[in-house]
Amino acid sequence: MKKIVSSLIACLLIFLSIQPIHAYTNINIELYSQYAYLYDRDTSLVYMEKKSNEKIYPASMTKILTVSLALDYITDLQEVVTIKQADFKGVVEEGATVAGLFPGEKVTYEDLLYGALLPSGADACQALARLIFGDVDHMVTAMNEKVIELGLQQTHFMNVTGLHDEKHYTTAHEMALILNHALQNKEFVKVFEARSYKSSKGNHQWISSLQNAKDNKDMDVSLINGGKSGFTDEAGLTYASTMTIDQHRLILVTAKAEDRRKRNHIRDAATVSQYMDQSFHNVVLYKKDEEIDTFWVLKSFQGSYQMKAQQDISLLVEKTINKSDLDIQVNIQKWKEAPIYKGDGLAIISVNYQGEPIYKYIETMPETIQSSTAAIVLHYGIIIGFPGLCIFIIGLKIYQRKKKKV
Repeated sequence: MKKIVSSLIACLLIFLSIQPIHAYTNINIELYSQYAYLYDRDTSLVYMEKKSNEKIYPASMTKILTVSLALDYITDLQEVVTIKQADFKGVVEEGATVAGLFPGEKVTYEDLLYGALLPSGADACQALARLIFGDVDHMVTAMNEKVIELGLQQTHFMNVTGLHDEKHYTTAHEMALILNHALQNKEFVKVFEARSYKSSKGNHQWISSLQNAKDNKDMDVSLINGGKSGFTDEAGLTYASTMTIDQHRLILVTAKAEDRRKRNHIRDAATVSQYMDQSFHNVVLYKKDEEIDTFWVLKSFQGSYQMKAQQDISLLVEKTINKSDLDIQVNIQKWKEAPIYKGDGLAIISVNYQGEPIYKYIETMPETIQSSTAAIVLHYGIIIGFPGLCIFIIGLKIYQRKKKKV
């Protein structure tokens, strides 16, 4: 049984780290977008799926990975670099959006990052590719290697800008995972959530599509943290955005909306954020440092060990649901042998609602408990010695009975 529980925890640790979990509900909201995917970065619970595993063309959402990958290699954001004519190859011919850079211009890497995301500058993206990887083709190769590293099977890139190519595709689900990866970099978050930016020389002023929608369409985008929009005729309007709803960090990816003038892709994000804010709330299962369960440590003088929540463990659920409505179960191995290492899985916390499983959480070891030689000797001494003592006592009693008969 011990091995079964340990194996189950190990498998779940791998599964939950890469695979979002389907929630108990799929919210049904009327959207302009034909494709949509909404999930919680903190719990991996999925709240909306609309053809989320079908192929889409990402358009300029591509630039999320372009900027994220560039940040993996940039060591000094303030380093000054020079824009070259090569950075404009194919840009004018394809009608790509640009940041307004010009050959010979001196800019910082930071300028290029903001220029790639806020005005969606293809010139800034191709400059990053040349400066960091030598040329666009080498950066595209690195992007596809990152796709493989992330375990994505329905994504492939042909360029760094998102210009249409039949072999340049993803899904709403996998684009959300790419954004989740990018958001692990604090510098990326700063750029992604920026509403405006003035370049280092002061000659460029860029605003985000989110701010543009707020200013020109009087749209309530107050619940949206940041976003990256895209458009091609084949992709339609695409949008990857983040929002925080009652302490939970959500990612929404939508694709194939129509009407650029009305900015319906951003309207969809605003609609979803407002619905989630009005209809869902945070339910805390265990507060940080609250005791969850205890287990005994063998081969160590530790004795019993109190397993406590290392952070608040919570769920974003509909406001009609409270903690008392949830069935919370802890599956833990009550006896563990030292050594136990920091990060080892300790228990599976399962949450059911109305008899249906909706969430699983792995609580891990916050510290390392080493085995003790003296404790091991004592442990095996008891295992070997106790049966021997029993045999000795039984033998002694038999001997005494025989002696009485004589």
